[in-house]
Parts: sequence; structure tokens; C-alpha cells
Amino acid sequence: MTMHSRHPGRPRTRDCGFAPGVHLNPKLAAAFTLLELLVAMVLMVVVASCLYTSLYTGFRAYRSSISAVDPTLEAINAIELMKEDIDGVLPPGSNLAGAFIGIDSAGSKGVDADSLEFYTTHLYADEEQLMGGLGKIELLLETDPNSEDSSYMLVRRLTTNLLAPKEVQADEQVLCRRVVSMNLRYFDGAGWAQEWDSTADANSLPLAVEVDIEIAHNGKKGTDPQKRRLVQSFALPCQTPSQEETESTL
Repeated sequence: MTMHSRHPGRPRTRDCGFAPGVHLNPKLAAAFTLLELLVAMVLMVVVASCLYTSLYTGFRAYRSSISAVDPTLEAINAIELMKEDIDGVLPPGSNLAGAFIGIDSAGSKGVDADSLEFYTTHLYADEEQLMGGLGKIELLLETDPNSEDSSYMLVRRLTTNLLAPKEVQADEQVLCRRVVSMNLRYFDGAGWAQEWDSTADANSLPLAVEVDIEIAHNGKKGTDPQKRRLVQSFALPCQTPSQEETESTL
């Protein structure tokens, strides 16, 4: 016995619990409603806003830390290079070695802007390798033309060809920028002197040199630049015997 449909020619549908005559499209059943799309978009905007705020805060803190740390790192590296140059200082009056002269001077704003000139053995960078030799070093402050706050830059002038028949132009190297002031002092065994001239003191060298550099770095937006002070002293490894010591050994 076979069963026949009540409506010949009409396809049979599975009863899904809907009212008779209502047919469910499978594609429509799997789609999102307009309300669900709006909720998803709102959540996406909220998450994106939170992520943007976090990234913006992080990058702003990173830029602030870099602007604050970079000048200090440059000053530390500059002091370290000055120490290496002074470690190789040559006694004044020896062959190819001139005077050791430290000048106490003030800048345009009345701050310390000292300078130092001496002869040293050193390592200087060539195009392909490091080369050693004798050289004349000049350390001084110059006004930075690119600075907005009229700060200085610490310049190192190096002259290597000391036997040239004509005056040789020194190579200039900017050690650090945003320098507010630089004070150099010299220890003679009894106290610290503000300047030193070996030609006036039997070609003698100080026992130690103190470097005092003040650096400006950016503070918070809308505030004046803050200042950091770096002080370091180091002994000179080479000393010239005084006239009294020379006479006592004879």
C-alpha cells in the first residue's frame, strides 16, 4: 500500500515547527540581523578607541623618555671621550707636545663656558680602521645655530699632522648638544683651580681634572626645559717632575 501526497506535484517539506504554509530559507536563517550588526560595530569602535588610546599614551611616554635621556647619554659619552683624551696627555715641553692650557671663561648668558687645550696620544677613526698617533685636542663650547633655546654644543677639535709646514685646519666633532654650561677645574695637590697654564708653572700638569657639564632636556609640554648636571673627575696618569724634584735627584 502506497501513500500519496495530498497535493500532487507540490514538494514535501519537513515540519520545523512553523505555521503551515511558512517556509524557512536556510540562507536567511544563517545571516545576522541588523541589530546584531550594529552591536558588533559599536563594540569594534569601542575596542579600537581603547587600543588607540593605549598606543598613543605609550608612544607619547616613549618620546618623552627619549627626549629626556638622549641629551644625558650624549653628555656621558662626551665626558668618557674627554677622559680617554686626557688619559693620553703628553707632558708639556716634550717633543711634539705643547702647553696644557685651561681657560676659565663665561658665555653670552654669564654661564661657565670653559675651554681646554692639550696634546695627547689617542686613537682616532679613519675611513677604514682605527689609527693611533699624536694629536692636539681643543675642547670648547660653541653656540648651536640649530638650537631653539640658545644652548651650546660641546666641540672637540683634533689636529693630527703636527709636523705640517703650514697650519692645518683641525677636524671638528660635536660631542653633545643642548649644553647649558661647562666648568673645568684642575687639582694641584692642595685645592682646585679654575684655570691652568703649564707655561707659567714650569710645564707642570694638574693632578686631576674635574668636568662639570649642565644639560637641558625637554620637560612636559608647555613647561620650560629642565636641567641635569653631570660632574666627574679623573686623575692624570702622566706627571712632569717639578724643578725642585729634578734638582734633588742630581
